[in-house]
Amino acid sequence: MSLIKSYIHTKMTFTEALIASGYKFDSENFDDAYVKTDSEGFIHIYQEGEDESEWNYVKMTEDYDVLTEKTFALN
Repeated sequence: MSLIKSYIHTKMTFTEALIASGYKFDSENFDDAYVKTDSEGFIHIYQEGEDESEWNYVKMTEDYDVLTEKTFALN
């Protein structure tokens, strides 16, 4: 089940869904973002935007080259 579907299906907060999916809050290295490195070495970052329901997602290589960047709203 995807992260968004898990969030919608279980009624947990988005940050609870991130933590349940293995993301760790990192304020030192990634400016208050939830971060996870997958088995292929890609870094996935979710960071809350200026609006409460707005989030930014970034996927990058272990050398910090950005592969994907998206902004989305939860509502």
